[in-house]
Amino acid sequence: MKKTLILALAFGFLLSGIVLGQAQKPSDLKFPPLTYIPPDPAAFRTMFANGLRGYIQEDHTLPLFNISAHINFGGLYTPKDKQGLDALMSGTMIRGGTKTREGTAIEERLDFLGGSLGFNVAERTATLTLSVLGKDLDEGLGLFFDVLMNPEFREGPLNLAKARLLEQLRQGNDQPSTVLSREYEKLLYGDHPLTWQPTKKTYDGLTSADLKAVHAQYFFPKNIILSAAGDFAKADLKAKIDKYVAAWKNKDLKLPSFIKTFPQPEPGVYFIQKPINQGYINIGHLGLEDTNPDYFAVQVMNFILGGGSFSSRITSKVRSTEGLSYNQGSRFTYRWGFPGQFSGYVQTKSSTVGYAISLIMNEFDRIRKEPVSDAELETAINYYLESFPSSFESAQATQSAFANLEMTGRPMDYYKTYRDKIKAVTKAKVQEVATKYVHPDKAAIMIVGDWDPCNKGGDKWPGPLDKLGKIHRIGLTDPLTGEIGK
Repeated sequence: MKKTLILALAFGFLLSGIVLGQAQKPSDLKFPPLTYIPPDPAAFRTMFANGLRGYIQEDHTLPLFNISAHINFGGLYTPKDKQGLDALMSGTMIRGGTKTREGTAIEERLDFLGGSLGFNVAERTATLTLSVLGKDLDEGLGLFFDVLMNPEFREGPLNLAKARLLEQLRQGNDQPSTVLSREYEKLLYGDHPLTWQPTKKTYDGLTSADLKAVHAQYFFPKNIILSAAGDFAKADLKAKIDKYVAAWKNKDLKLPSFIKTFPQPEPGVYFIQKPINQGYINIGHLGLEDTNPDYFAVQVMNFILGGGSFSSRITSKVRSTEGLSYNQGSRFTYRWGFPGQFSGYVQTKSSTVGYAISLIMNEFDRIRKEPVSDAELETAINYYLESFPSSFESAQATQSAFANLEMTGRPMDYYKTYRDKIKAVTKAKVQEVATKYVHPDKAAIMIVGDWDPCNKGGDKWPGPLDKLGKIHRIGLTDPLTGEIGK
């Protein structure tokens, strides 16, 4: 045993000497460059019967089958007096059953198969997703297309879903972060379909007939794009899907049109009273659409400003240096067909609300007026380049990404050109887009917190808050009624 230990140690020292002889420190290590070529959407695009489109990939690494239907329909398409219809459809598309199956029977059968079936309606896209073992592909497809084509929205599941949604409304003001997000959006977009909210009245007025009417209006082959991947033969899967949709009739569809002009709120402080010991804060204004040519440079700029976690300027200053917060940064959000939001954000104790805001505003100014460093630019660009392949980490994720490209109308070479556009961002370009899209002088500062301690401030930044701009006191909206309190 002792002899073995001595030999092992000797071998270890010998190996260490060899390694050290080649590299004295980590920076001396050399590796061949990694190359990754993203797949071409055209190689997977498939046309099915009746104009149904899809992106399909065989993947025999696991005995699984995954398929999603991406429907051009979302909550944005519902009238003001029907708000909540999207959430109600999300909760009853499967549980409400089909013309020939109870919802419980569908769920129990999928549980027996070890599979899953989910449905969700987002802002402009609804998605039905199935996952089963490859050997259960035929039965899974039958359930999938039955739900997609023949939902029944039975009264029992409908009423249960309404009860759950009403309870969510009752809790709508419990979380300060939820209040902040909702009210900040209303401030920036005004009275618009993007900000309309359901109430008890709109939920109570929704019926099974409303859901069936929306389904009949938007769910048909030419308004759907499939994505599928798994253990199958592509020609065989196409033939099976064609049989399901061969008799499914298309409709004439006229999507609603939306105005794209929004109010410009007066710069200043918008305060929502809530008796809590912290302030929840957004600082900003409307941003840009992701079709904007400056999108890539803005992504890099925002990574440096506050989107890059611990490497970002706002996190470094507000969290690491000053110790004011565990949740801070900046974001440019994006939404299909509309400008997104730009916001710096922070959650901090009441006495440091004003100080934290002043630090973030200083960073807004700095990134506009001073070039970023070479190291900051390199870190940001490398982040996007190195995380790029993760978009294609599974075959199903890849096909769904392609389906979303086509659904949203983005160019199909988007992924092919993505890295070159990121690499092309320079320090001068970062400063240019910061000057163009970050406007501290136009920023609306929304705070959810307790007025007196927030307004008083602390040692490093004594109040009052009107040093940051005109004060607007905003009443808290009652989610059940939609009425604004005093």
